[in-house]
Amino acid sequence: MSVRRIALINALLFGALYLASVVAFVSLSEHIEARFAALARGPYLWTAISAQLRVLPAYVVMALVATALTWKLLAGARGVFPVLASTCALFVCALGPALKAAPGLFDTFARKLPWLDVYALSRWHVLDALTVVFVALLSFAVWSSGRLAPAVLVGLALMVDAPASPSRAAPSSKKNVLIIATDSWRFDRVGVHGAARSDLTPNIDAFSRTATDFTNLHVATASTLESWVTLLSGRWPSTHGIRSMYPSREEVAAIDADPTMLPRLLARAGYDTFVSSDWAGNCFDLVDLGFTKRHVGPVQNFEALILEATVRAHPLVPLFFGSTPGRLGDVLVPGREALSSLARPEVLVDQLFADVDASVRAHRPFFGLLFVSPTHLPYNARHPFNEKYVDVNYRGAHRYQVEVSAHELITTGFSPTVPRETIEHIRALYDDAVSDFDATVGDVLAQLDARGLGDDTIVIVTTDHGEDLYDEGSTLGHGTNFFGGDQSTHIPFFMRVPGRAPAVNSRLSRTIDVAPTLSSLLGLEVPAVFEGSSLDGPPAEFVYAETCYLFFPKSKAMTGLSEAERADLVELAGAADTLEVDAAFRHNLVLKPELRAQVIAAKDRMVRTERWKLIEIPGRTRPIRRLYDVSVDPFQRVNLAGTGLDIEDQLASRLSAFSR
Repeated sequence: MSVRRIALINALLFGALYLASVVAFVSLSEHIEARFAALARGPYLWTAISAQLRVLPAYVVMALVATALTWKLLAGARGVFPVLASTCALFVCALGPALKAAPGLFDTFARKLPWLDVYALSRWHVLDALTVVFVALLSFAVWSSGRLAPAVLVGLALMVDAPASPSRAAPSSKKNVLIIATDSWRFDRVGVHGAARSDLTPNIDAFSRTATDFTNLHVATASTLESWVTLLSGRWPSTHGIRSMYPSREEVAAIDADPTMLPRLLARAGYDTFVSSDWAGNCFDLVDLGFTKRHVGPVQNFEALILEATVRAHPLVPLFFGSTPGRLGDVLVPGREALSSLARPEVLVDQLFADVDASVRAHRPFFGLLFVSPTHLPYNARHPFNEKYVDVNYRGAHRYQVEVSAHELITTGFSPTVPRETIEHIRALYDDAVSDFDATVGDVLAQLDARGLGDDTIVIVTTDHGEDLYDEGSTLGHGTNFFGGDQSTHIPFFMRVPGRAPAVNSRLSRTIDVAPTLSSLLGLEVPAVFEGSSLDGPPAEFVYAETCYLFFPKSKAMTGLSEAERADLVELAGAADTLEVDAAFRHNLVLKPELRAQVIAAKDRMVRTERWKLIEIPGRTRPIRRLYDVSVDPFQRVNLAGTGLDIEDQLASRLSAFSR
């Protein structure tokens, strides 16, 4: 059979698969919220069509690769069937390296093929065997097919970026700063903090023995954008003005122009400032916090959401090209930075150290931030971490990662009634993700030391906020309420300062204290607008926090209220009714201007001291309160509100200062 005929058959095969996926996209779009679906079929129709065209090159490459790798084997074949059979066999073998490189994609197939035990594929080395066969086929094709296969493979390889060699640093008079962070990391998921799994975080535990462990540090909002703005501005949300993950262009412009954001202060002092992140760090694309270099996922505006939905409707594209490095992968999987299943921490680390090496070569100090996503929903750990703690025989919901339904998210939130077995499995998935982050921390610290930078760099290991894992009175996620304990606001925070002895600091502290602390350590003048104080000083008098923007009506997932309290709640409709697309603001989703004040007024608020914690939930007739003595009741089971304690009025007075 001629190469031309084989190529034609493969072109027809992959053309049919492409058209089937386009139909799947159209079908899926009919099941999303009507208002957003109408936008995709109306003013954003060309965006949707363009997104479909952008994935077409991946099918062309698949057809070319299938032809290049099989035509020699099919030289004497006749008919269509041998071509289809060999192409299918080739792609079955390619599942080995593809699934090993992106285990998050297991979930896609697990939902469609519940009978397939993906863990068994790994445990029985089926994926390894398929990888060996695929590499053997690749080698055979390269050596026996003349010029065609090498030409295709070399052409693809030319689009893959080669890493630069690291630079060895000379001692510096100015200290660098490196923050290593993951999204949604709980304080109790650290070995040195008493994690139930003693082998959960060996690298972080080792780092803690060289650092100061701040064991009582809290965030002001358990939401990524608001939390990072608070940390880098040294100010409360009510002061810096970012009160939701969907800020207006005016609110963003105010931050973009703020000269006192910590990265801007450091840039003016001669520092290179850079951030490396994936989809979880798209907030750094939305808001300019002062980093001079930003290698982050694209902001999830409406156009990006359409592109993401498109790629999900074409599962072969991320499956076979999602882990392709460099420009080739970016072209073949457009918008892959937005897909949690394709998160690649090792690529982010390479990007980070490319910037570090550039600073070293320029003899400039640096302020770097690495922000990764495995511990954020859907708890998507890489292989082999994705099998570390889960029960491989589990057959219930959320088998490979937490299944997040967009419709459920904006209408009801996560179900508050889940079988105990499922809850334990979800927690195991989360712990798998924590172990994944721990490996990244170990990698970053090793690379830092290999460059001779360990003694010249202040290193912080932390997170943007904690996480709810079906704690009492809560479900999944973060920032939706303050029930069940401090798991959403109390965060791990380790800081190693060269020349300082390791220590444990248990004094009450806040993320607004981080910017003043780093400014002082680096010899900068601390701006008067900072509302925090140095972590080296006395303990904070109190911690304040507020809930984040809710996609769904809060009563749907608040199990800690009585029926009378639930009926009295001040709450708004879900995302479909409170958000709109601002075409003049990069097509971003924003709060409807007329609802902004209502959204802020509907927030739950919390104030906490060393001993006491007061929660205030807006009610139509009066505030709904919970008061706890957390020194003896850390899981908040005994409500002391309304019992006549003076501390309730004192804490309520503090809360009133933030009610604007």
